[in-house]
Amino acid sequence: MAAHFSRANQTGLAIVCLLFPFLLLIKRRWVAIVFQVLLLLAAMEWIQTTLRIVHIRQSNGEAWTRLVIILGSVALFTALAALVFETKKLKQRFVDTGKSEIISAITFLLTALLLNIVQIKAGNPLILLERFFPTMGWIEIFALAFYARWIVEKMLDPFQSAQWRSRIWLFFSIVFFSQIIFGLIGFEKFLMTGKLHIPVPVMIVAGPLFRGERFFMPMLFVSTVLLVGPAWCSHLCYIGAWDNLASRHREVSRDFFKGRRWMQIGMLIFIIIFTLILKWLGIAMIVATILGISFGLIGIGFMVFWSRKKGVMTHCLTYCPIGILATWLGKLNPFRIRIKDGCTKCRACTSVCRYDALQLDDIIRQKPASSCTLCGDCIGSCKGNFLEYRFLRLNADTARNVFLVMIIVLHAVFLGVARI
Repeated sequence: MAAHFSRANQTGLAIVCLLFPFLLLIKRRWVAIVFQVLLLLAAMEWIQTTLRIVHIRQSNGEAWTRLVIILGSVALFTALAALVFETKKLKQRFVDTGKSEIISAITFLLTALLLNIVQIKAGNPLILLERFFPTMGWIEIFALAFYARWIVEKMLDPFQSAQWRSRIWLFFSIVFFSQIIFGLIGFEKFLMTGKLHIPVPVMIVAGPLFRGERFFMPMLFVSTVLLVGPAWCSHLCYIGAWDNLASRHREVSRDFFKGRRWMQIGMLIFIIIFTLILKWLGIAMIVATILGISFGLIGIGFMVFWSRKKGVMTHCLTYCPIGILATWLGKLNPFRIRIKDGCTKCRACTSVCRYDALQLDDIIRQKPASSCTLCGDCIGSCKGNFLEYRFLRLNADTARNVFLVMIIVLHAVFLGVARI
């Protein structure tokens, strides 16, 4: 396969093919599953290549029977090679440690699949490495798929997931804003078509309203919320990671501002009306840009002075209008966190919820408040296992696993294409 892609001038894919065998040093069942799938895909590539060359030869009136026999045999050999991993000896070598093997394999393959679609279908190169070195985006895809598999395994443990969620969320934010810095100092390939988009969440709504065009971010936001509910606000928002970091300097306050939701609704209405007025008045883009940046700086003030004091994400809960949109639209998604019967109301979950969604009234109702973003930090805090994810008719463990796969795959994909 490496030789095949090298002949097609796909150097990045050729290198990936040469890197894959090193995965065999990892003696885990997920590696065997990934290899089986990739060998079947490789067989399909040989079949597609065969059909393409046959079509060319038929058009030129040339013989093609021997070619079909040769490449058909290669395709068959490649497909049958997937069965090697089903032998007793290799099953003993690639150990099955439980359900995490299937989840790891699915996460790896799904991340690779989505990024492959981006790599192939995008008109302009979106994968970071691809922007600088043509065809090398495939290497980044391989690395991100491996990264996603590693993270999902870490977060499958509910007692570690809160810590790892904060780490990867902050990592995503650092990557995102690093690209802004590089873009501003002259490396325009770090910016989307060289045009700077103000990295303030409110601009997801205000930007398209003011410009009357460029609806990519609203569409991305809505589609993400439909997939994973309000988890945008606890895993994928590039600013929210800062508020999370600020709030962790203090224990969670149990008497947080009760009118926070009304303040957030008022902020959303104000932003929409104010933006439409600016457009109607024909305010210059530079003035609107300064106002957008100022809004973001005030939000940082909320984090520094209020989130640090209350131990709660006040920017996300009171100031950011995108937060209220995420929780409203998130109701269309079937993922939920619920409290089972038998809860002792020890309020251990209250002490870890930075979204003020598990106060005593919420616990008594057996469901988090509307500000819940499905972060899942509460799951590991409950010693009696009374908190659980729910999704359609799946059992609690399966629902949580499905959620983790989806949100981590999105995290890895966003990490690969994050740019302004």
